[in-house]
Amino acid sequence: MKVSRVVIYPFDTSTLGGQVKAMADVELEGELLIKGFKVVASKKGGVFISYPSKRVHGGRFVDIVIPLSRGLKEHIKEEILKAYGDEGGDATLRG
Repeated sequence: MKVSRVVIYPFDTSTLGGQVKAMADVELEGELLIKGFKVVASKKGGVFISYPSKRVHGGRFVDIVIPLSRGLKEHIKEEILKAYGDEGGDATLRG
């Protein structure tokens, strides 16, 4: 599957002590829209992508979207970071 569209919503929470820089929606081949990706500032500098998740019993979070191939995971990450950079964000990737 290929990403056909990414929509970035700037959502910088750093002034409130948070690490979220933006939210993103990803459309796959015009057939599936996945909402709730996050562009998150790394403590080491740069950003990383957080997949949509929900809080479960015990207060921990689990991903609700999981790409089954490494290629799709990389493609989604690259497209989100490209769109984030196009919106004026620093898309330097960190782990």
